[in-house]
Amino acid sequence: MCKVTPDTKHEEARLPEAEPSGIRIGELMKRSGVTRATVHHYVREGLLPEPVKTSRNMALYAPDCVDRVLLIKSLQNNYRRSLAEVRELLAQAQGHEGLNRLKARVGAEIPADFGVDTEEAPLNVAAVVTRTGFPQEELEVFAKSGIIELRERGDDLILRDHDVAVIDALARLRDAGFSADVGFRPEDARIYLDALQDLLRQEVQIFLKRAKAGEDPEELVARAERGIKYVTPLLLAFRHKVIREMIETLPLPGKPT
Repeated sequence: MCKVTPDTKHEEARLPEAEPSGIRIGELMKRSGVTRATVHHYVREGLLPEPVKTSRNMALYAPDCVDRVLLIKSLQNNYRRSLAEVRELLAQAQGHEGLNRLKARVGAEIPADFGVDTEEAPLNVAAVVTRTGFPQEELEVFAKSGIIELRERGDDLILRDHDVAVIDALARLRDAGFSADVGFRPEDARIYLDALQDLLRQEVQIFLKRAKAGEDPEELVARAERGIKYVTPLLLAFRHKVIREMIETLPLPGKPT
């Protein structure tokens, strides 16, 4: 049997503590595609665990925080869950296995028991503020610029599902770095709305003009809905094509002519 000498005891006492495991916030941002402000917001809301401080200027986040952030964004963007609802779902998931089960459900088709309605009920302003991080004052600016509509319902202000989808998209732009700091204001998105209104007016006119006389209105609506599904990727493809051609041909700041 090995005898522990005083020197050996002294050596054991000086063994370094295990280094805490985790990832820095920069790595978390890079792998999850969100901003520093979003990470801090999720921590404040109890959606992410507090990071472990390793020094005055550095903290480490649990490695599974990447999956948690991706899960949060999926629940918000694909299932229209508020942050409060996301917090409750994460609390119910509890532990690694629970998170994996929730992830599997979110990554698949919407299960019948997941509690997502096909027709979204309107959300009030307070719910949209919690959901996206945009303050009410900014939502009112968006409404004045015409990119969303705030409707009165009793003493409350509500947004219909298509306006909530617009705010969700603006929040994703903000989280991707397109903010006032780089010269982008959400109300600038009005240019897209103006262009689309003219474009879609022409689209509807062509669609109705070429509809067969006496055609079943329900079939007409069904065909229009199918068109929306397949024309939207076409619009995106045209957008990428035109932007690429513009970048290649237009003089840009600092680019030799």
